Amino acid sequence: MLGPFVRDRIENWASDYCVSDRIAAFAPPLRENAQEVLVTFLTAACDARSVEPQDITEADVRPALEAVAERISLPASCRADTPGLVGDFLAFLEDEGRLAGGRLCGAYARALKPSFTGAAAGKGQTYTNPGSRLGRNDPCPCGSGKKYKKCCMRE
Repeated sequence: MLGPFVRDRIENWASDYCVSDRIAAFAPPLRENAQEVLVTFLTAACDARSVEPQDITEADVRPALEAVAERISLPASCRADTPGLVGDFLAFLEDEGRLAGGRLCGAYARALKPSFTGAAAGKGQTYTNPGSRLGRNDPCPCGSGKKYKKCCMRE
C-alpha cells in the first residue's frame, strides 16, 4: 500500500506530464483521460513490488498496463494509444531525471500494445500450437520411412 506522500508524488508527476507540450501528440479523448490513466498506471507499477515510483522496472510495466485495462473504462479511440501514452510518460520521467531506465520501460510499454488492446476490449488471448498436426498417412517422425499409422502410431 502506498503512503500519502508517494501518492502525491505520483499525481504530481502525472500532472507535470499532462501540462507539458508532449501530450499534444495524442488525440483529445486520450488527453482528457491522461491524468487518470497515468496515475493508475504508476500506482499499479509501484504496488506490484511495493517500490517507490523512481524504482520501477520493466517487470512492473506489464502488470501495471493490465491494471489500467481492468480499472479504467476507456473509449475505443483511446485504447490503442494508451501504451504509447504510457511509454512517452516514462521517457518524460527519464528526461526529467525522475526515473532511471524510463526510455527502456517506455519502449517495452509500446511493445505491449497488441496485448493491451485485446485486454482492454475484454478479449482473451488465443493460443495455437506451432506446426501442423501429424496425420495417419504422414511419414513417421522416427525416420523409418513408413507411414505413421504403420509404425509409431500403434505404440
